[in-house]
Amino acid sequence: MRKIPSTNPASKDRAGFLIAFHLSVPYGPGIVSERDVYEALGQGTLAGIPSPAKEVLLSLFTENSPASILKAVYECGSSLENAQKLYTEILKMNALPAPEWERATG
Repeated sequence: MRKIPSTNPASKDRAGFLIAFHLSVPYGPGIVSERDVYEALGQGTLAGIPSPAKEVLLSLFTENSPASILKAVYECGSSLENAQKLYTEILKMNALPAPEWERATG
């Protein structure tokens, strides 16, 4: 099982926290948790992520910079391959493509 970084208050400089916070802003605090971000990137899938976080995470790659996403990948001990697997899954769910992500990882 992949190690999920601590989600204590000192973790506010972690990319996973910042991504979760950014994605939650339009909907309310805590809609997407840091753990949701790390689990999705760590497993390369949204399977197992509860709603409504699952639906909000469809915009992960369009709403965040490749640098932030790759930092979160590193933080949770995942890989570029798993991040790309997640991106492919999200595209199959009719999410918008993320040209910046594609340029950075192409």
